[in-house]
Amino acid sequence: MTLRVLAAGLRATVQDRGRPGAARIGVPHGGPADPFAFRAAAALAGTDVAIEVYGPPFSFVVGDARVVACAGRDVTVRVGGRRVPGWMAALARPGEEVTVRGPRVAYVAVSGGIAVAPVLGSRSAYLPASIGPRALAAGDELPLGDGPLAADRAGARIPPPDYARDVAAIPGPHAARFPDADAFFGSEWRVSEASDRMGTRLEGPPLAGADAELITCGVVAGAVQVPRGGSPIVLGPDHQTTGGYPVVATVATADLGVVAQRLPGEALRFFAVDAAGAVVRLASAEASLAAIA
Repeated sequence: MTLRVLAAGLRATVQDRGRPGAARIGVPHGGPADPFAFRAAAALAGTDVAIEVYGPPFSFVVGDARVVACAGRDVTVRVGGRRVPGWMAALARPGEEVTVRGPRVAYVAVSGGIAVAPVLGSRSAYLPASIGPRALAAGDELPLGDGPLAADRAGARIPPPDYARDVAAIPGPHAARFPDADAFFGSEWRVSEASDRMGTRLEGPPLAGADAELITCGVVAGAVQVPRGGSPIVLGPDHQTTGGYPVVATVATADLGVVAQRLPGEALRFFAVDAAGAVVRLASAEASLAAIA
């Protein structure tokens, strides 16, 4: 059985949880830009892989009955003409068109999962290096796995997070290089149109201290690098594996999706937490998934 793409939005790719351990060969972890929305859609559909859509609408049909789930910021869904809430599992019958809309990033999961072949242990697309499946286009057909239908999942829901909230971040390893590192947390930033899956670029008051020399070191998604000029970049899932710019902060894992879901021109504010506080926020997010996964 297959999933046939009718409309692919601005960009649609297959994603799973990524490629842990591949950084040693220069391949980033990758995976979803909004990990919580991805995991919610996947858990509701009973799978571990989903389609990440930027700039919906995204629409498709399945060849047999499947449970489908969609999650993302302000996402709306229609299944065979019926309006279905986002963040809820629904039953799609053979040939019914499923249409997903939302302002930013949405995740579409189907029971049985997208059965593309893994590359380096992952089904995630990493487009900059042409690793994994290419970006989807209208007319593409994706193989679906043979998992059980589990129609009793239909109607299950996960509450969406507050995407308007401020973002928690841990002061970074190079914060001392900035004469006033607190300025990062005390300022209002705007998301730049130049943002992508490699990083969310922020516009605002330049941070002094970014011109200091730094030995190249490993970086992770959520690291807030500050290149020359002082405009921070929050690294996304397709970030480079090493970098030579100082890191003023690192976004808490539970808040990565809040950054990814901001539209160009929208504001972002950050507040400081320690590592224990970041773990508490992640544990709270995990608890909301536990009843479904």
